[in-house]
Amino acid sequence: MLTRLIISNLAIIENVDIHFQDGFTILTGSTGAGKSLIIDSLSLLLGARASVELIRTGEDKATIKGYFNINNKRLNAILTNLDIPFIDNELIIERTISKNKSTIKINGVNISLTDLNKITRFLADIHNQYDFYKLLNEDNYLDIVDGFNYDVINRLKNEYSKLLNEYRKIENEYNQLVDKKNKIDAQKEFYQYQLQELKGLNLIIGEKEDIEQKISLLKNYDKIYELSQMSNELIHSDFLDKLYELNSNLKQLSKYQNKYDETIENIDNHYFELEDIFSELVKQFNDLEYDPNELNDLLEREQTLKEIERKYKKDIPSLIAYIDELDNLVGDHSTIEFDIQNKLKQKEEIYQKCLSVGKDLSLIRKNVASTIEKELMDNLKDLLLDATFKIEFKDDIELKDNGIDNIDFLIQTNVGEGLKPLSKIVSGGEASRIMLAFKSIFVKANKISTIIFDEIDTGISGEVSERVARKIKQISLISQVIAISHMPQAASKSDHHILISKKIENNRTYTYIQELNLEQKINEIAHLISGEKVTPKQLEYAREMVLNNENNN
Repeated sequence: MLTRLIISNLAIIENVDIHFQDGFTILTGSTGAGKSLIIDSLSLLLGARASVELIRTGEDKATIKGYFNINNKRLNAILTNLDIPFIDNELIIERTISKNKSTIKINGVNISLTDLNKITRFLADIHNQYDFYKLLNEDNYLDIVDGFNYDVINRLKNEYSKLLNEYRKIENEYNQLVDKKNKIDAQKEFYQYQLQELKGLNLIIGEKEDIEQKISLLKNYDKIYELSQMSNELIHSDFLDKLYELNSNLKQLSKYQNKYDETIENIDNHYFELEDIFSELVKQFNDLEYDPNELNDLLEREQTLKEIERKYKKDIPSLIAYIDELDNLVGDHSTIEFDIQNKLKQKEEIYQKCLSVGKDLSLIRKNVASTIEKELMDNLKDLLLDATFKIEFKDDIELKDNGIDNIDFLIQTNVGEGLKPLSKIVSGGEASRIMLAFKSIFVKANKISTIIFDEIDTGISGEVSERVARKIKQISLISQVIAISHMPQAASKSDHHILISKKIENNRTYTYIQELNLEQKINEIAHLISGEKVTPKQLEYAREMVLNNENNN
């Protein structure tokens, strides 16, 4: 539960320090005194986004610090995973809002806003005007139901979400394959023509370069032949004999001077290499032939290859790769049909897995919904709203982001009118009571240690106000309740009463906090009853309300 709240430099609050206790604490005060700023501060501690506009004029930063006593094993596990120390089960959350850099700390450890929200859902729940809009928007209904068994449902939702993402990925791949096949079918004759044309050319990598060399040889045959004959004559001259004779002389010299030994060895090695080289050259020279028909054939082939490259705007290696691609599309080696069937099988398998988890999730939701329906109607009776409430699960199984369920909240508030969508028929006062009934069940189901009500009395009066006050008091028996209210009935049932006021001093507005004693509390309730100047009769009535509740407690 929340034990202490310190706020510094937040709007008109310069510095307040509020100590909270167990049970039911009510906050009252005139409009604009700063009651909503207390709720805003608590919202920031529990993970709401901050704005620098909240910083008090003339200050560099605003600070909110909250002290909580905790006794929750799931929360302890989260704190341990985040390496956040906690001693004597105390948790201190501090948020600093700065124009330069805002920070969040828990027990002195810096954390992210995401991690803060993971933690604070176990600490407290705030009910405010926005909850009414959530209740009247059917897009929020699944989240409301899921909140009543969060741990189990969230685990299944995470599992479902992973499977759904995998299913959508495979479905997209399947659709792409089908689109590809449809495009292939639409141009199949064209692709087949291309495949036949390119295969008929018997393209070979490197052929074009080889042809260019052969053409160069045949076009320059006369020069090549002349040079080769001259080279052949040199080979068959006494060149190697002279070299052999030189080496023999050096061998004779080496008998007298060994400095020639290395030279002799080098000549020996090169002699045999040259002999092999000359032999190969002679063979090549003898193989030289000129065939004018071959030149024409090569020129025609070269032209054909150039034309096919221009036509397809691809070089020969790319055309050979394209042949394989065409063969895979429309040839004997096409795998598109197999790929489609294989992907369809994968798609069906993951669909069934996802659907199975979705059905498990739906079953738990239906069980939760059944409990909500019964307890909500009981709570509504306590709040003088004799209504029939039904959570309708629509039979339109489809894999959606949050499961297979599509639900609506139906209610009958007048006998004989029949069940109708809650979002279309409830009044403001009815919505307040329905929301309070929901919160009563939610706090019990999730063992929330602190619940904060921001003007739960919207749109209600008379006897209904008394019943709402009783329900808030009832909730405070199992959870700490902090409420802003204008209802004297609620104030009279509170265990602790805090008055919030504001004063203007030296052209600045300041918020002040005062915990009221019994007499001060009676006076404040009399003000709530009168709205203006308090009469002795109203003061006596306020005293009677407070003392009756004190005696009932």
